Amino acid sequence: MPANGVAIQFVRAAVDSTGTAGPDVRRTLDRPGATHVGCARTVEMMRDLWRSSGDELLSLGPRPIPPGTFRMISLGLIHAPDLRAALGRLTEFASITTGFSRSRLVVDDATCRVEIAAEPGVRVPQLAAEIVLALVHRFPAWLVARRIMPSRLELPFPEPPHSDAYVPVFGRMPVFDAPAVSISFGVRHLTAPVVRKEADLLRYLSRWPADLINHRDYATTTAARVRAVLERGGPGERTRADDVAARLSISAQHMRRLLRQEGTSFQRIREEVLRDVAVASLERGGESVEQISWRLGFSEPSAFRRAFTRWVGSPPGEYRARHTV
Repeated sequence: MPANGVAIQFVRAAVDSTGTAGPDVRRTLDRPGATHVGCARTVEMMRDLWRSSGDELLSLGPRPIPPGTFRMISLGLIHAPDLRAALGRLTEFASITTGFSRSRLVVDDATCRVEIAAEPGVRVPQLAAEIVLALVHRFPAWLVARRIMPSRLELPFPEPPHSDAYVPVFGRMPVFDAPAVSISFGVRHLTAPVVRKEADLLRYLSRWPADLINHRDYATTTAARVRAVLERGGPGERTRADDVAARLSISAQHMRRLLRQEGTSFQRIREEVLRDVAVASLERGGESVEQISWRLGFSEPSAFRRAFTRWVGSPPGEYRARHTV
């Protein structure tokens, strides 16, 4: 996923699928020249769409998927001993609870393939297939805390005009017009132990779908990787450059040098993350400027107001008045 957010085509498809978007969402999507939507804003939009549709696949799946289904499935996976067992449970649960009744795990000598498939003749809309592929790609990797590079991806629809947006998200171009959604990777990953605990999962679910959207293991720049670490840590946490560098398995000095070569800095990226969260919070409403200030880790609201004015050219109160109904 590019450092500047989620490709607008994906977000627009999600919004259009429910027909419940308010004017603030439409303003976000209709900004002249916009190609991406910030990750924080995308997370808020997806949560609103789930609430309004009452369906975790936005009423696009073979049958309705009521709220809480993913939570139930994930609780069934967290106690699996290894990735193979987790994927077996995932395909079984998907078959029972989601309408993708022909889902299966196929393992040969070198490759394992996870197929998420509905009954023959059941059309799976493009957005539903994309969401399912992202989930099957990201969540098992999170369970074992391992970067899993797929060897093949398949999607059951023609190649769209924005197909180049898939590579930063998944690490490779999918094969289109396939019979079903599937992901393949090396069989060596199957023995990886599930290292996450139930407490980790509950925190993951409390942020859902932030980790799914913010995940950028295949980003091609150091700036994107730094931003991903900062977003996962939460906007109010005072994550130090040394901490981020350690997460990236490089020294802080080397990280700063790479960022300079890309024309940016750790502080600039950190402020961009704070700016994006602040903008999304103001557009969404529901929090006072003071509450946003404390949540983002500012020592006092006046410091937040000064920073926000520097970021966007107007104080937060004025920005909110212009961008809410």
